[in-house]
Amino acid sequence: MQGAVIFGGLVTLLDCGSEVDPRTPLMSPSPAVRTYSFGNWLIDCQRRELKCDNITVPIGSRAFEILEKLASCAGHLVTKDDLIGSVWSGLAVENNTLQVHISAVRKALGKDRDLLKTISGRGYTLAGTWRSGHLDQPAATSVSVPTVDSFSSNLPNTRAPLIGREDCLSEIAELMFAYRAVTLVGPGGIGKTKLAIELARLVASSFDGAVALVELATLHDPGLATSTTARALKLALSDKEVSAACIAQAIGSRRLLLILDNCEHVIDVAAQIASAALRYCPNVTILSTSREGLRIDGEYVAAIPPLSVPDSGLRDPGLLLQASAVQLFVARTQALRANFSPGADDLLKVAAICRRLDGIPLALEFAAAQAANLGVDTVLLRLDRRMELLSGGRRDQLPRHQTLRATLDWSYDLLSPDEQRLLCWLAVFPAGFTLDAAIAMMADALSRSDVIETLFNLVGKSLVSLDPSFEGRWRLLETTRAYALEKLAEAGLCEQASRRHAGFLRQLIMPLGDASPASDDLARLAQEIGNVHAALDWAFAPGGDAALGVELTAGFVPVWMQLLSFMECSTRIEHALAHLDGKLTCNPRLKAQLYVALGFALLNTTGSADRMKAALNIGLALGEELSDLELQLKAVWTLWSYNLNSGQYDAAKNVGERYLEIALRTGNPANETVGRRLIGAATHFYGAQEEARRELTLSLNHSAHGLKDGTNQMWFLLNQSVLAKAMLARVLLLQGKIAQSRSLAAECLEEAQREKDKLAIAYALRNAVCPIALMTHDVATADQAIASLLELVTREGIAFWTSWTSCLKGQLLVLQGRHHDGIELLRSGLKARAENGWLMRNPEFLGSLAEGLFAVGETAQALAAVEDALTISRQGQQLWCLADLLRIKGEILLADGSSDRSRSEVLFSEGLSVAREQQCRFYELKVAAAWARIMAASDRQQTALDLVGPVSALFDREVDLPALAFARGLAASPGISISTCGDDGAPSCTCH
Repeated sequence: MQGAVIFGGLVTLLDCGSEVDPRTPLMSPSPAVRTYSFGNWLIDCQRRELKCDNITVPIGSRAFEILEKLASCAGHLVTKDDLIGSVWSGLAVENNTLQVHISAVRKALGKDRDLLKTISGRGYTLAGTWRSGHLDQPAATSVSVPTVDSFSSNLPNTRAPLIGREDCLSEIAELMFAYRAVTLVGPGGIGKTKLAIELARLVASSFDGAVALVELATLHDPGLATSTTARALKLALSDKEVSAACIAQAIGSRRLLLILDNCEHVIDVAAQIASAALRYCPNVTILSTSREGLRIDGEYVAAIPPLSVPDSGLRDPGLLLQASAVQLFVARTQALRANFSPGADDLLKVAAICRRLDGIPLALEFAAAQAANLGVDTVLLRLDRRMELLSGGRRDQLPRHQTLRATLDWSYDLLSPDEQRLLCWLAVFPAGFTLDAAIAMMADALSRSDVIETLFNLVGKSLVSLDPSFEGRWRLLETTRAYALEKLAEAGLCEQASRRHAGFLRQLIMPLGDASPASDDLARLAQEIGNVHAALDWAFAPGGDAALGVELTAGFVPVWMQLLSFMECSTRIEHALAHLDGKLTCNPRLKAQLYVALGFALLNTTGSADRMKAALNIGLALGEELSDLELQLKAVWTLWSYNLNSGQYDAAKNVGERYLEIALRTGNPANETVGRRLIGAATHFYGAQEEARRELTLSLNHSAHGLKDGTNQMWFLLNQSVLAKAMLARVLLLQGKIAQSRSLAAECLEEAQREKDKLAIAYALRNAVCPIALMTHDVATADQAIASLLELVTREGIAFWTSWTSCLKGQLLVLQGRHHDGIELLRSGLKARAENGWLMRNPEFLGSLAEGLFAVGETAQALAAVEDALTISRQGQQLWCLADLLRIKGEILLADGSSDRSRSEVLFSEGLSVAREQQCRFYELKVAAAWARIMAASDRQQTALDLVGPVSALFDREVDLPALAFARGLAASPGISISTCGDDGAPSCTCH
């Protein structure tokens, strides 16, 4: 029976239907002395050998453990999970890995391969009558026992505070009362020995103070481990060949906690000693420390985690000090420099050091010693040379713990050549790696099954760890990785390893083409960002491979974009394109893709509109030269987006029509839906609401295009359904269908959230939910929606959207009466947008700015703002809000004592005319209400109601707007009523 404990995770017990309680003394034969035999076959568990006719048959270690497990359960089914749990305790292993080693067992059995039977879908059995046996018990005369009836403790008297291990200490203490063998495993410097000694002190009373610490670290000959153990137990040796079984016989039934410290280099002998003690000594508990488990029956493997480190975004000093790694660093530095008192900035640097050292206590102690002399800044700056920096440990430490390099040398020298090679080649993956990556790196050296076995050996020896962030992924601790890279450089293999690393990533990414990755692909490829960065840095450096770097850049563009990493995407593309300006040439289509993608990336950054347009024009020209319709579509679409965002709606409508013409030539119905949406959006902002509604409805009508209902058409990162619904919701609002508008806006946001599409969520909020809530004075919804948008764009770092959130928030503050704050935000957002050439919806925002300025008495500035808005609106054909801008200007002039009232009425009249021409009931109502207020204030109530009454009657009674409230209040005035409909079908007003 074997088990594993990983702190912070799940305690798992792995057995094969065993009836034995793991908390009772194990009296079955231990692996060190057990054998299984059948016919001419012998399984020798002590020597870990398989023999046929007394001739050793080659078999791998994992295959041997599988065979041993099957033999121990001979004739009974052993499930796949039981086998994996027994052989790969605590590791995540795929079924195909097990199948590889099952095949190896069959190969070893040769002509008797049919003994191993597969029970389909369930597991395996080993046929035959396998007899178990074990070595005879040793004669007790080989050792003599001290005259005392019990052992005393030999723990060291000196002790130091155990920082950050309180929970770990209590959890393992509980395990030691439940199980008889616990092994603490972890990389060098994790603090296994110190933890074991403190554990022993904690539980010593339960063993009547009988604790024996066996220090194995200084042994060079594994054969000396037994005699060292005997001396620690104060056993008088009768000869030089004392064995593990002899020691166990001498201990007998006495209570004892036996600590085997630093077992990794004498692992086989340590396993024999522990196994013998478990078999023959019912009152002995074994606590061992090693970089890998002993792999004996009854053992629980406790993986010791690093100390906790603060998240990179954490800045609060109090929270930083809660991380145990920071606590240890500060305590060790203060022990060497009493006046060390880190402030907030120093703690941020200490936290960065702790993260880069992975919370490994020994490395932190080295770093603290250097910080006491050189300062925190110097240590942080020199961590790239950590092997030279992190030295100078205490003189009372073991030699291998006096420098970081010595600690790693110790682990590295214990590896086989294959393990050393794999460790070094995996070091080129800064962001971790998958099994496929490891196999690709070893393609010319090791078979797939050998790579799997070697990798799991490295995991077992605590040099490679499972990456908790993603299933089926491993990583090297940063310090281990730095050491392995040095070894790679010493062997002159850095260039070869880096080339293979970049080539593997290209093969992984290139199947995407220029398509948007599916959600599963995105989650998988997002894990490779750090590796892609490293590969690109190598590819574009002197001695690299720039052509490979260009391919890798183009291939990874969809991933950057799906992750909304637009700034990084544009920077990487421009770097790749710079290399194409020289002698380097590449596939013309690849170059065209890069230019088009650059244009789209710049659209979503603070890049200028001119840079975006220049990139797109090059990409479009290349696409036309290649007669590549799909590439042309992307270029034309992004040009449409350029015109839309720069406020050129007449041009945007023309480019949308050009897109539709190309789309129809592709024969792809999905492209036509995009074209209809582009035209619909442009005509909406142009002011032709009925045409916009028709095109957007066609875009959403999948059946009309031969598409399946409910298909979520994705194109160039954007959810077409969400975008079309958001724009149609705006159109419905302007046409006076308030309830439908709000409902559709909510629907498109829910769709984006359901798809977990961040960019679609941003568009739904910006284009529909936020503006509709603001325009209908739904303050609560507007506040929540703007807060959600701000949180999203801040978290994802989409700089381009920051100006949008400033303007929307400014509009909300003006609406709430917080005019000065609103004015400041609107000015800030408008300034950023104008500097980069993005004028989309700027007239609307300028109109809100004018209303805010007017409210605080800045009439001249308010007039200037609305004049700017009218100019931009007419120049770029941003006519959708022209009627409302005319209303705002009329109201400002009305309050200006120097202005004639007739000037305002002329503006109101023009506004009504524009709104009615555009079939824009929403702005018609606002303009009519503003003009009617003037009339009502001058005792022309009936004329006022004749003006506003008909249009207000077109809105649902449930809708609550300030203009509607005014109109309804006016209609309720004494002597005023709304009569039957007139000739045009609208209600008319008469006096009582």
